[in-house]
Amino acid sequence: MRKHHPDPIVRMHPDTAAKEGIGEGGWVWIETRRGRIRQKVRLFDKMDPSIIDAEHGWWFPELSGEDPSLHGVFESNVNVCMSDDPDHCNPELGSYPLRMALCRVSKAEPPASARA
Repeated sequence: MRKHHPDPIVRMHPDTAAKEGIGEGGWVWIETRRGRIRQKVRLFDKMDPSIIDAEHGWWFPELSGEDPSLHGVFESNVNVCMSDDPDHCNPELGSYPLRMALCRVSKAEPPASARA
């Protein structure tokens, strides 16, 4: 699977990306109050310019499993930017707001693994 999809992808509207000087295939930081991750940009004009669509569940089995790397689980997994604090759980639904969060997107250097 990684051969066909080697990098974590965040979809952004071209107008939004252009305002930040970000182009197709560029890398960005996605930041919330809870954390920061890096993903690769895919421009997509069929979405609202005020949102992004970041992939979840990323880790890198080729990286060390020793602490603190833990296979890079904290580098690109969008769950890092979300909260699982019990105080944030919706009592009516019994779930966490894991599908949306206010975020900041800024240009980033590619990770060392992507430059190799």
